[in-house]
Amino acid sequence: MMRFDGKVALVTGGGRGLGRSHALLLASRGACVLVNDLGGDTLGSGSSSRPADEVVAEIKEAGGEAVANHDDVATNAEAVVQAAIEAFGKLDIVVNNAGINVPATIGSADIVHQIRRQMEVNFFGTAAITAAAWPHLIASGSGRVVNTASPTIVGWEGQTPYVTSKAAIFGFTRCLSLEGKEVGIRVNAIAPTAYSRMVEEADLPDSLKTTLKESMTASMASQMVAYFAHENCSVTGETFLTQGGLMQRIALTMNEGYANPATTPEDIAEHLDTIVDDATSKPLGIVGSDGEVSLLDIL
Repeated sequence: MMRFDGKVALVTGGGRGLGRSHALLLASRGACVLVNDLGGDTLGSGSSSRPADEVVAEIKEAGGEAVANHDDVATNAEAVVQAAIEAFGKLDIVVNNAGINVPATIGSADIVHQIRRQMEVNFFGTAAITAAAWPHLIASGSGRVVNTASPTIVGWEGQTPYVTSKAAIFGFTRCLSLEGKEVGIRVNAIAPTAYSRMVEEADLPDSLKTTLKESMTASMASQMVAYFAHENCSVTGETFLTQGGLMQRIALTMNEGYANPATTPEDIAEHLDTIVDDATSKPLGIVGSDGEVSLLDIL
């Protein structure tokens, strides 16, 4: 059994939904957990200590160890990480889960504001927490970072701000895994589909919400988080979709394409089928200081 006895985990956005599920699972397997949650709504408004406090009480009632933190990851990441150090003396695992989602189209009056706001919480919050935790993860000797991307990085109409922030996390995860290679830290991301507050409040058909609630639970997604968080995790730089028991690797690919140094717009149009031919596509590795390498080769 993959347990976390003696390990300390920080879970942001841990008061409800996916974050709550992650925190409960890690605690049930022996981790001491810092449950961070500002307690706002999915649009990023308001605050409350109740969500984090309730999860901590739930963990303690089950015999685990946990402490609540109510700071905003976007503005006070150092305080979040310091709370874990003060409570437990170290930090081994960071699960970046906190996020917001405000749908907006490119023609709307507040589109730029929404892109900035969601980048601030979803991406920069993730980056700030990770940066503040990094020295402690190095000291751990088996530090682990689990980020939260999204299956929507392939594109989702009306969700440009959210999808943009999650796509940034995909790239962040790949780059950071290279930095972690030399210091024993592994960095991965989940792209979850699961029933949560965001799903409940989203403009989706009721039939889809029912399907998600019944067959794609938060606890299903948390299993991948626990694997990525464990010291025996054998991969780094990866983003895995986890969706109701289905697990898939999300990867960038590149095909053989078409080459012509003397190309013209007309030439491109003529050879478009070859340029977009996925039959020759292969996953891209990460470009490190020694050239392009496979993700699985940098362990």
